[in-house]
Amino acid sequence: MKTKRNFAVLCLVLVMVVSLFAGCGKQQQPPASTQTPDTTQAPQKSAGGLKFPELPNNTLKLTVNIPNFGTSPTDTLVHKEWEKRMEEYLGVKLDITWNITPWADYRSNEKILLESADIPDVATYSQGAYVNQYGEDGIVLDILKYRDYMDYYPLFAKETFGGEAFAYNPDGTAYYFMDGFVNPENITGAQSFTSFAYRFDILKQHNLKPATTIDEFTKLCADIKALIDAGKIDAKYVMSNQDKNYAFYRGFVGIFHTWDTLYWNGQKWSFGPIEDNFRTMLKYLNQLYSAGYIDPEFSTDDGAMCTEKAVNSNHVIVPTLWSGMARVWNTQTTIEGMEWGLAFLPEHSDYGTPWKWGSRQEGRSLQTQMGIIISARTKYPEYVVRMIDYQYSDDMIEMMNWGIEGVTYTKTADGDHIFSDEILNAEDPVQKAADYGIMSSSACRTGIPFTPLTFEAMTEQIPGEPWWNPVDGYYEGKYWIESGRLGGPESVSPYDRPPVLRLSADESTRRAELQTNCDSYARQEALKFITGVLDINDDAVWEAYIKGVKSQVSDFDGTLSMLLEKSDLSSLSR
Repeated sequence: MKTKRNFAVLCLVLVMVVSLFAGCGKQQQPPASTQTPDTTQAPQKSAGGLKFPELPNNTLKLTVNIPNFGTSPTDTLVHKEWEKRMEEYLGVKLDITWNITPWADYRSNEKILLESADIPDVATYSQGAYVNQYGEDGIVLDILKYRDYMDYYPLFAKETFGGEAFAYNPDGTAYYFMDGFVNPENITGAQSFTSFAYRFDILKQHNLKPATTIDEFTKLCADIKALIDAGKIDAKYVMSNQDKNYAFYRGFVGIFHTWDTLYWNGQKWSFGPIEDNFRTMLKYLNQLYSAGYIDPEFSTDDGAMCTEKAVNSNHVIVPTLWSGMARVWNTQTTIEGMEWGLAFLPEHSDYGTPWKWGSRQEGRSLQTQMGIIISARTKYPEYVVRMIDYQYSDDMIEMMNWGIEGVTYTKTADGDHIFSDEILNAEDPVQKAADYGIMSSSACRTGIPFTPLTFEAMTEQIPGEPWWNPVDGYYEGKYWIESGRLGGPESVSPYDRPPVLRLSADESTRRAELQTNCDSYARQEALKFITGVLDINDDAVWEAYIKGVKSQVSDFDGTLSMLLEKSDLSSLSR
């Protein structure tokens, strides 16, 4: 049961840090502060050109709403250190009332809280650009009015792909601090759908290897099918899915340089499921299905059933899966010697290096969906803005992600961080880290979420999984690292680096309607093409399908044109 819980917790944080497409623009901004930050001394009331109001009893009293991700942060070592460092940095005492709510309940009540116009001084936020209307109505603070009180957050905005146009609105406003990510080693790894899972134990037994090309994959499927038919492999089918909620083709779209929804294809906004490349992919999947390689229940089995089949030798390959599942299957099986492992996506000769979904950005970056909002009615916005900005400093990021040096981690001579043996050797390393309040555990988020997560701390806590590549052979690796190392720069897909979109509320609605309505229709019809209910080789049938996709919205082509017109193409150079 602990394995399942750990995996669920890890998935939660990994999903949250997934790069999202939505972004905002910016025009002329106030000049940045020229003050050189000194984190060893608290800012004076009128230091470096900054003016701070006098506080009663030199105490900053705030009400802060944050979610609980499984372990409450308030009594943890890291949270206490957060309060200590904040008081030293601000030069004041903190008197914070923490309103803490389970994450699921917190998210369901966020919009209701905004609509009530009665938000606390500070609150965790997870609704992306939705907050802008409440900023315009004077409910949420425009943090850029206090840009001179920021020393660290602007660095994240500048280094993010798209730059300040991504982080700030076209009219020079910004109504929330966006969630951050720190990737100092510039590892462009991805979270999921960048590898195929194979039964390594079966491949080794029959002197087979994972596929590096799509032709090798086709032959491997045929070889496995022949061994199954001959009774030499104890399985029913060559392959199946991990969950019906993941369209089976999600694992293949990157190989054919397309995508399964609305996306930036490197030159324009396109709807992947009507592209020629997508049709080529469907033809290939139809061939696999017609050959009897795919479990017929691949589109109806839920996650629990797919897991049951995977751990009971129903199939040998899973092309569409979430990271961590290979490890989960290995721990849940009762079959002696079963070993699920991963290999990077096979390459198609016509398209080159496969595209992977969710490639991390290099250096510092911001994410649009999550962040922190401040009430426009807070009494001391100068202090509040400076307090949240400090969470983006190197010192605070290190402390919140790693804990206390000498207690929860040590540093090597090269400056690398290593969690303590107490954490790494614990039966449940994630929970042990959470007990200290270490936010990179994802099970406990100290301070005011969402604050920058570091790649190194996140990946060190994630258990490894079996991997294979033609150079190293079979070995243990970690999904985020291996998907970046093996894929290389060419595997970073254009839909992970789109231009900044500057859309009005109505234009955002048009975009969302196209994606939602057309996705649903395309997914249903694509399944028919895979299983042969519709003839993927019939041009007339394909054209009728395209017409059906476009009919799901009032102006399909016009919406795509609008998206291109509203794209800040200069942001692509960031």
